[in-house]
Amino acid sequence: MESMMTARQVAELLGVHENWVYDQAVSGDLPSYKIGGSRRFDPDELRGWIAGNRQPENARRPRGRTAHRTAAATAARRRAQHEERQSEPDQSTRASRRSGHKTGAADDKPQPRLFEI
Repeated sequence: MESMMTARQVAELLGVHENWVYDQAVSGDLPSYKIGGSRRFDPDELRGWIAGNRQPENARRPRGRTAHRTAAATAARRRAQHEERQSEPDQSTRASRRSGHKTGAADDKPQPRLFEI
């Protein structure tokens, strides 16, 4: 019988961070046992989990021109949203225009000084 593996060993085997291993084990996604306050992993159960979670090569997202086009479209959309926000007046100005109140430097009273410097 093989000895149980630690979270660190599982992380090295899978090529992931140790915290990810703990998170998956606590959620029940990764088979584990809590022994004496620490998580241990059965190598045979891990092999079964790896085989059950394998994704075929063609399930990956395409790279290259398609991914580049998607990134370019996202960047263009963000630029347009930014420009739109820059061209709009701020919320307080819009609210005052709707209510008919005029806000400006002439209407503002000087703020009291709290501290003398």
